[in-house]
Amino acid sequence: MLDFNAARAMAESAATSVMPEVMLVAWFDGKNNKGHPDAMECTGKPGWLAYAESHGGDIRVNINHHEFVFIFASVG
Repeated sequence: MLDFNAARAMAESAATSVMPEVMLVAWFDGKNNKGHPDAMECTGKPGWLAYAESHGGDIRVNINHHEFVFIFASVG
């Protein structure tokens, strides 16, 4: 069974294979139905997703069909 920390490490590895320097902007833990940051929903999208998109999140890593989703911003 995949836990959050293992999923995050996998996501970061995948993201850095696309862009060498990335910063985690937002994430969603589907097992616990929790997103971060816990931003208000204002666009019809979950708050964490709207936050990521408005803060440069341009690399999305989806693990196990939305069990975990991590969004990174390219740095540099």
